[in-house]
Amino acid sequence: MGIAGNWRARVGRPGGETVSEFEFAEDGTATLVVGGKGSGTWTATGPDTFSYRILEEADAQGTIEIAQDAVLRGDGFISSGTTTVRLADGSTVREAHIRITAVRRT
Repeated sequence: MGIAGNWRARVGRPGGETVSEFEFAEDGTATLVVGGKGSGTWTATGPDTFSYRILEEADAQGTIEIAQDAVLRGDGFISSGTTTVRLADGSTVREAHIRITAVRRT
């Protein structure tokens, strides 16, 4: 079925779970549209695997870097990786392991 489309996601992070929404386009762009705002790229790494990197706009003080490796499973995917919070000067504030479970919306 492919990666391109709109995905509703449960984001498991230390201290709890949130809901986000991602859009992956055929041209390899990735966008965080709910649960934050950010953009980046995705790349197929195998027949049922891909990776994505998104730079989220935290505020004027810094950014959040999302780096995930994913496995497609039917109409969903599961990914895991790290999220790094950086100040505007590039220094790391926090890094956490994140697990995302998503279901295709379109």
